Amino acid sequence: MSAYSLAAISFVLFSLAAAGFLTCGSLVRMLMFLELMLNAANIALVALGSGTVSQAYAVMLFAIAAAEAGVGLALIIALASVFKTLEAENIRELKG
Repeated sequence: MSAYSLAAISFVLFSLAAAGFLTCGSLVRMLMFLELMLNAANIALVALGSGTVSQAYAVMLFAIAAAEAGVGLALIIALASVFKTLEAENIRELKG
């Protein structure tokens, strides 16, 4: 598989994930689509990058994605306990 076909696959995956992120209402689904977008960016980085440098960046991005998923799930749990819902449209006010 060539680099351009991998880049096309990552572009399609990123586009579908972005469309899903913008259209779904559940916070958990939004987090999953965000993770898909990050993985699509990793595929493009490895496909179009130069050798081991791009692969090292991809490994660092996987670690960042894991930390982002943990923080995102913690925020979702906190929002769900306060607002008693996981739908983004029902969360209207955030007061600190």
